[in-house]
Amino acid sequence: MPAPVDIEESNAQFLAAWTYFSQGLPGHRIEDTDGVTVVLSGTDMILLNVVTLSSPAADLQDLERRARRAVELARAGGVPWLFALSDTWSPGGDAGATADVLGRLGFKPAVSLTGMVADALAPPQRAPSDLDLRRIADAETRAAIADLNAVAYGIPIAAGRASMAHESLWGDRAFGRVGYVGGQPVCAAATYIVEGIRYVGFVATAAEHRRKGYAEAAMRACLDDALRGTGIQRTVLHATDMGRPVYEGMGYRAVTRFHFHTPPQA
Repeated sequence: MPAPVDIEESNAQFLAAWTYFSQGLPGHRIEDTDGVTVVLSGTDMILLNVVTLSSPAADLQDLERRARRAVELARAGGVPWLFALSDTWSPGGDAGATADVLGRLGFKPAVSLTGMVADALAPPQRAPSDLDLRRIADAETRAAIADLNAVAYGIPIAAGRASMAHESLWGDRAFGRVGYVGGQPVCAAATYIVEGIRYVGFVATAAEHRRKGYAEAAMRACLDDALRGTGIQRTVLHATDMGRPVYEGMGYRAVTRFHFHTPPQA
């Protein structure tokens, strides 16, 4: 059973990381009101436009009130968005009852992530020899990580670049790597220092190059960069179901699930 402190950390890192990703973008909107936190990037990158609870829901009535308020607040942003909530912030930890309430309001399940944490990583099992790992330090590498993620998540390239290739995301708290094979970008990952923790995000591999250890190699490289630069050991991420086995093999452990929902139609 995950420790309460780990659960609290995963929820806090989710809010802080998504805020970090959006706060430097020109059209961003970040607001915390009525128990609801709105984090909109101002771009069409739907995964970076989230509305969530600012604290655990007291009961199902409180959840319904805040979910309705979320719709009111987010619709004014003019960008596609998702409502996100962790199991541990559902009333009584009852994800099923929460899903029933949201379904009745018109929300539909979209994707789920698993909050994970590691104090130290397990040794690598393999190291690809054909991978050229370059630091994200210019427009070309910023565009590469944006494009790899956009393709992986079925998002238009322009939306990916508007959000992930923006210079504001790549300051001195960012450590990113893009892996090249034969001169072509095939994988990428980034580590950000978020509230004193190494937070991993934007991990992606081109479909034809998966299951070769490339994503893990890119992750380890940028995590090592962040460790050398800051000395921070602890690391947190929120994993897709596809990526979770890779992260477990690296030494991450699951803490809580986050469920994303598309909002009701206007």
